[in-house]
Amino acid sequence: MENVHVHQDMVKLHESFRYDAHPMGMIVSAFAAMGTLHPEANPALAGQSVYSDKKLRAKQVARILGQGPTLAAMAYRKRIGRPFVEPNPNLGYTENFMYMLDIMHEGPGDYKPHPTLVRALDTLFVLHAEHELNCSTSAMRHLASSNVDVYSATSAASAALYGPRHGGANEAVLRMLDKIGD
Repeated sequence: MENVHVHQDMVKLHESFRYDAHPMGMIVSAFAAMGTLHPEANPALAGQSVYSDKKLRAKQVARILGQGPTLAAMAYRKRIGRPFVEPNPNLGYTENFMYMLDIMHEGPGDYKPHPTLVRALDTLFVLHAEHELNCSTSAMRHLASSNVDVYSATSAASAALYGPRHGGANEAVLRMLDKIGD
């Protein structure tokens, strides 16, 4: 949980969005902005050797995975008019994400998401990770093949995820569930 905290500039970025900005637009912008905070990971600035440095690559992936839920929670809370909540390092990955989404006025130690909901979201995360080669995964791979920094590639993949055609399979599942419910 060491990579869950975001730079104060990311908080300022989220504060600058309009009250009705779409959360995906905020996430796309935030991932792109993350790259400006880490010039040592940008091949355009630090040279192409950044891709041969396994330790640096792992650090960037850890930052994206760690800060992604924080950025998503920030975008969600901005959209619904709630203030940003700092991550709780005493909670697990999914539990912390749900904490940042839901906590209201309770003290930091007074609120924990329901364990059944945490387990369900964990399962959903695994299912999405096993989603194979979709539009956003393809975008990530295409951009990474150009040796752009990983933050720009993640921003582009998020933008592809934002597109209405990305969820075609999800729409089919919803239609199937509707038929079952009839």
